[in-house]
Amino acid sequence: MADDDLPDSLEPATGVPPRDEPPAPPTPKGDLRAVSIIAIVTGVIVIAWYLFIATARTVAEIDQLPWIQIGMWVLAAVSFVCGILSLNARMARELAAAGFIAGVAAGLLSISIGFFSELLT
Repeated sequence: MADDDLPDSLEPATGVPPRDEPPAPPTPKGDLRAVSIIAIVTGVIVIAWYLFIATARTVAEIDQLPWIQIGMWVLAAVSFVCGILSLNARMARELAAAGFIAGVAAGLLSISIGFFSELLT
């Protein structure tokens, strides 16, 4: 007898108001994809520049070589710092590892080729 008071389970619920949407979840901590991408892009630019220097024989003809070299040091520093920051990533760890490797490679190339070579003389 009590079942007669209950609504039929097969009929649509037309008198029930819709529920409020829950708020969107916050951005998780440790999402450093942008930092890792910056480290990779700047690292690739620095590595490509030093490969160009190592393979091209026309470096002496570049008029603005000291300014370009200073720019490469700045890019290598940015890549190195972003690569170190990407070690704190909790998400996209493969991308963070690639950013770290690119940052360290750019930093080491910049130190070994940029400082200890005779490019600026």
